[in-house]
Amino acid sequence: MAEIELLSYEACPYAQRTSMALIEKGIDFTLTEVDLYNKPEWFKQLSPYGKVPLLRHQGQIVYESRIINEYLEDAFPQRPLLPCDPIARAKARIWIEYCDNYFMPALHKMIADRKDDAKQMENRKAVAEKFKFMETEGLRKLGSGPYWLGNDVSLIDLQFMPFIERFPCYEALWSAAIPEDCTRLKQWIATMEGRESHKKTVSTFEFHMIRYRKYEQAA
Repeated sequence: MAEIELLSYEACPYAQRTSMALIEKGIDFTLTEVDLYNKPEWFKQLSPYGKVPLLRHQGQIVYESRIINEYLEDAFPQRPLLPCDPIARAKARIWIEYCDNYFMPALHKMIADRKDDAKQMENRKAVAEKFKFMETEGLRKLGSGPYWLGNDVSLIDLQFMPFIERFPCYEALWSAAIPEDCTRLKQWIATMEGRESHKKTVSTFEFHMIRYRKYEQAA
């Protein structure tokens, strides 16, 4: 059995982040899928929040995807996914924070306002603005390579990609769109789709749509 066990749920984008990080770092791990709609008692005892991902390593438990991924950086420094330079590292964390505190809430608002056409019009504009900000202030300024920080994949890329993978559902259900002039962003998406860490963790559009249609149909 591998030294590390990752407790996951196949539809969870947060768990996908950590799966991708483990693959990118070349760390052998055991993947244990948990049914979050029928949580076993042993899982409830391990996970204080009842959520995934949850990492088990050397008898210790680490949870929350961002914390797990930073723990992996500390515990397994080979194949680093954050820069060594303190300023570059801080800038990477700024964009990791942006994903969770600005980009994702804009997507979540589209789900919350799915029955309100007027609000959805504003939400579509807000999502487009988030993409433009990522394009102009992130990808175009941080590096000239295919990834957020240039030629090397980083935790920023892994932070965003699971939600970008699911974005076609927002396009199909709520007419969201990536602006046409976000060319670097579109190139980055194509590059990330070709990485082994994404190929090994990706789910189909049809798989995601089953989940998002449930949101759409909910009262």
